[in-house]
Amino acid sequence: MAGTVVATAVALFLGGAVAGVMAVVAWAVRREDRRYTLAGEAPSLISKSARRLNGVGRRGVNAEYFPAGR
Repeated sequence: MAGTVVATAVALFLGGAVAGVMAVVAWAVRREDRRYTLAGEAPSLISKSARRLNGVGRRGVNAEYFPAGR
């Protein structure tokens, strides 16, 4: 019985951690998309981490082709 409770607690904790990371990454991606900042350097540490987790780089991206200030 105690083993089941411990396994359930660990599963809930890990599930919450994964859901939290996914929510923060989704928030950072949405913010960068609204501000058109993908062509430049990441504006914050959260955005930089989200880019790294998603595997997004900016090789060969020229900022002049992206709309600015919408």
